[in-house]
Amino acid sequence: MVTRHRDHTRKEKSYTNGTVRYDSCRRDFFAAPVSHRDALGEPAWRAAMSEEFAALRHTNTWVLVPRPPGVNIVSCKWIFKTKHRPDGSVDKHKARLVARGFTQQHGIDYGDTFSPVVKPSTVRLVLSLAVSRGWSLRQIDVSNAFLHGFLAEDVYMQQPPGFEDATYPSHVCKLQWSIYGLKQSPRAWYARLIQAFRSSVLLLPDQMHLCSSSPRVLYRYTCWCTLMIL
Repeated sequence: MVTRHRDHTRKEKSYTNGTVRYDSCRRDFFAAPVSHRDALGEPAWRAAMSEEFAALRHTNTWVLVPRPPGVNIVSCKWIFKTKHRPDGSVDKHKARLVARGFTQQHGIDYGDTFSPVVKPSTVRLVLSLAVSRGWSLRQIDVSNAFLHGFLAEDVYMQQPPGFEDATYPSHVCKLQWSIYGLKQSPRAWYARLIQAFRSSVLLLPDQMHLCSSSPRVLYRYTCWCTLMIL
């Protein structure tokens, strides 16, 4: 039996829904640096690290303080990732400073870590209700979400590797906001999000309620409006 594949007469599938096809073998490949020392030696990665460091300083994520005696110092590291466009070309080099959560000590620099997560079944249910009742759907993406959470504990972290302050090299960073990698970061972000929703005048906070079966769902139901926030 002669098939199209064996006869070399196979036609490529044509996509009419806007799908962009590209050869994965032609993707521009750039190995991510293993350490911050390797990254600092490459201009593109160094620029990405400088951009991340400047953003953290701009939001006052930490303040430099002398190292208090007897406190736990959380270590940190740089994580690197190359982001690609749909055609396989390089979009940007992303560097992110993360805390090493495994160096935290329970009861000292973190307590509760549980954060409610919306259930997949809840998402499917709300989507089906929106389709059947003609509701409008909106999706938002909060950039660097975990960097907006409040910390209830005093957390001290080492200075970012490669960006130590030349004037105070022995100082440590006292975190004023949560940072990626901390055990309590998801919980801190959830608390900040709920607080923002309940304090918003536009959302009528006195009419906003948490769903009892799915605590990650905020809802408001009136005779003229039904609002659900997942």
